[in-house]
Amino acid sequence: MPFPKLRRAGACILLLTQLVPGAHALSGISVWAQNDIEAARDAGLEPNVFASLSATAPVTRAEFCAIALNAYENVTGKSVAPSTEQPFTDCTDPDVITAYKLGLVSGRGDGIFDPDAPIQRQDLCVMLVNVLNKAKIKAPAIAGDACVEDFPDVSSLRDYAVDAMITMVDYAIVNGVAATGKATQLAPAGTATREQALIMTNRFCNTFASSYRPAIDGDDVELPTIDQTTNTKPSDIWTGQDFTLPTTDAEKMTLVYGEGGTQYQSAEEAEANMVEIAVKVWKLQSDGSKTTGTSYITVNKNLAPIYTKIFEEIYNGDEKFPIKNVGSYAWRTGEHSQGTAIDINWEENMEATINADGTLTPTCGTHWTPGEDPFSIPEGGDVYNAFTKYGFTWGGNAWRSKRDYMHFSYFGR
Repeated sequence: MPFPKLRRAGACILLLTQLVPGAHALSGISVWAQNDIEAARDAGLEPNVFASLSATAPVTRAEFCAIALNAYENVTGKSVAPSTEQPFTDCTDPDVITAYKLGLVSGRGDGIFDPDAPIQRQDLCVMLVNVLNKAKIKAPAIAGDACVEDFPDVSSLRDYAVDAMITMVDYAIVNGVAATGKATQLAPAGTATREQALIMTNRFCNTFASSYRPAIDGDDVELPTIDQTTNTKPSDIWTGQDFTLPTTDAEKMTLVYGEGGTQYQSAEEAEANMVEIAVKVWKLQSDGSKTTGTSYITVNKNLAPIYTKIFEEIYNGDEKFPIKNVGSYAWRTGEHSQGTAIDINWEENMEATINADGTLTPTCGTHWTPGEDPFSIPEGGDVYNAFTKYGFTWGGNAWRSKRDYMHFSYFGR
């Protein structure tokens, strides 16, 4: 089971050119936007829902939810666990529901979300500011080159969106819209095209990503300090020369929960036993090259050094396996509630039930095609070898009833 998952816009519309889109790429990108869209793709901002859609058509409310989730992941290095709740009567889109539960977007009221309606520019700004708020990033007032008061239609800006649009205009995330024979407009109730939405979000991420925390430099990855206040193990367990990896479930239980310890029974108890680690990962670029990135993962504090070692080995492996999204702790069923399981690249490493005829029906994600999709985890590859070496079970071959190719768990659940 998984955890899931943008950049920004200009105001002019020029000539179009037909590009050869990738599997999840927009089509018909404008000439002026090509370089910016390429940069947005390299940052992992273009959502899979854009596959073969027109770049110059308006971006919808549901589509921008997917973009906003990618923006949150971009600026924080964290992935977001998808929600299984159904708050809307007219929408079951997992990106919409996840963005709603994360607090990035609201519905229309009375259980309505209106997913296919074009998103207004002012609502787009509100969602981006919600990303900042959720990431706890400050955006202090600045004297930018533009000011909302400079636009003749500023009075049409809705009260709920005033602060958000001021912020986005001040930081030059959102620009005015030029109209023939008219002064440049703020157009808060206007729409943005898909390519414009990506370009604006890309500016947003470039502006605010460094405000979250610095990336890891070189090889200076330190093992986290283990808080021993609730654990009976000696403080030098990870550095003692006589330490060996647990092999039995009993030994693993002692390692994770302490002598005689049991599983956490509440979110409060679980969260008190989690820590956040920063790991180096490879990021796949649109030209096929790979660059170093940083992911932040909340994990069980007593497995944190093992997780850190695993990701060191993956990063240093010959494959340079690219990691697009990764998540561990989430208070829900299974080992994720204990921080002892991890999901990687969930869209490309599906969870699926095994049918009577041996075929697979995806329940999360869309496919698993190692050798074809670089984000799919091959059995026997660097990711598989690193996790299994340290005692984890892979959901790709662990059970008879289903496959969960994204999932590695310490207790095999």
